[in-house]
Amino acid sequence: MTPPDQEAICAAVARHRDEILEWTKALIRFPSENRPPHGAEKEAQEFVLAACGKLGWETGTFAPDEAEGIQNHPSFLPGRNYDNGRKNVVAVWRGDGTGRGRSILFSGHTDVAPYEPDDWKVCRPYEPVVKGKRLYGRGSCDMKGGIAASFWGLRILAELGWRPAGDVIFETVVDEEFAGGNGTLASRLAGYNADLAVLTEPTRMEVCPACLGAFLGDLVIKGKGGMPYMGSAIPNPITGAARAIELFSAWEEKWRNENSHPLFEGPDKILNVVLWHVDSTNEGEFTQMGTPLFTKIAWITWCYPGMTEKRFLEEFERFWTTHASEDDVLKQFDMKIDRTYHYVKAWETDAGSPAVNAVTEAFRRFTGTEPPVGGAAFSCDLAIYGEAGGMPSVILGPRGDNLHASDEWVNIDDILDLTGIFALLAASWSG
Repeated sequence: MTPPDQEAICAAVARHRDEILEWTKALIRFPSENRPPHGAEKEAQEFVLAACGKLGWETGTFAPDEAEGIQNHPSFLPGRNYDNGRKNVVAVWRGDGTGRGRSILFSGHTDVAPYEPDDWKVCRPYEPVVKGKRLYGRGSCDMKGGIAASFWGLRILAELGWRPAGDVIFETVVDEEFAGGNGTLASRLAGYNADLAVLTEPTRMEVCPACLGAFLGDLVIKGKGGMPYMGSAIPNPITGAARAIELFSAWEEKWRNENSHPLFEGPDKILNVVLWHVDSTNEGEFTQMGTPLFTKIAWITWCYPGMTEKRFLEEFERFWTTHASEDDVLKQFDMKIDRTYHYVKAWETDAGSPAVNAVTEAFRRFTGTEPPVGGAAFSCDLAIYGEAGGMPSVILGPRGDNLHASDEWVNIDDILDLTGIFALLAASWSG
């Protein structure tokens, strides 16, 4: 079947502009937060399921832990709870059976980061508001705006009378946040794979065939608890933590200087370290008024594709072992590194592959501009699509800001442009 031309798709996007925006706002209104080990995606997923069902696509739902073999897979993250109806939604628009067309997958996650810290000023987290060209609300950019664009791109193709030659798969998965990935992994193990996967995470309208990886852990500084009643000072692990926090800046500089990648060039693509939690108590334990037994610093370090977990841990442990033995403050304490969550693997699809070229061409045709191509400066599930799913995988999503923070927003024009881009991509790839 001859695919709809750019003019027809552009007109359809303009015609449905208000509907696309209202659909996105409706999806944002569901407080589909991921608060490990639990998540509240159920109602948002039911909304998506109903929308797909109305288009006549084959639909299915399943919890991540229902996928055969998932608990033995090296990418599986144990300890998550799916008892409250957290299920993936998969919809398949079947090809015509001729074998002429290639299959394509559009994928996104409906779970969002919790709304805290609660210093929202533009709107309440789940009461979306439009101001100018921005749509505000938790999950608007990460990543319900991208989900809306891919859904409406396919819906517009159906409205225009186009039918795919190859299968077109649309899915929304659960449990991506907090280094999750079980929802994405479950769909891959269930066989919902294609000749091209498009992940609609927010890339600021950059075609990204690669993403960063992330290592997550705790640096534990242990001393001796108590109160110095008898005049003898007790080395305080909080003081040790203060010194360690200073040294994390040295680690960050070292890490940046020793690593590079051609798809990650420019000041917005440098490797960062984030310290996200400091604590001196065990869960459920009463906090004494005195010197704590330990202080724990939770950290995240990102990496470029090609870095293995083994190599990172060797370098990271060497850095801290050296300072623990030589630094005047730190050598008063015992130190150890505990891994938390699991390694979120970096990934790279060949930037010159037909899959990446197809995405850039659809972008070029719909917008009339040359898309930037580079690496996504965040970690996500891209490696699961590429490795477990065996798919050339590309990330493309809208601009926005304040992800995982108050007053998150997404660019409305980008949602509309992506709707047209995804429609052209699906029609050209699977036509």
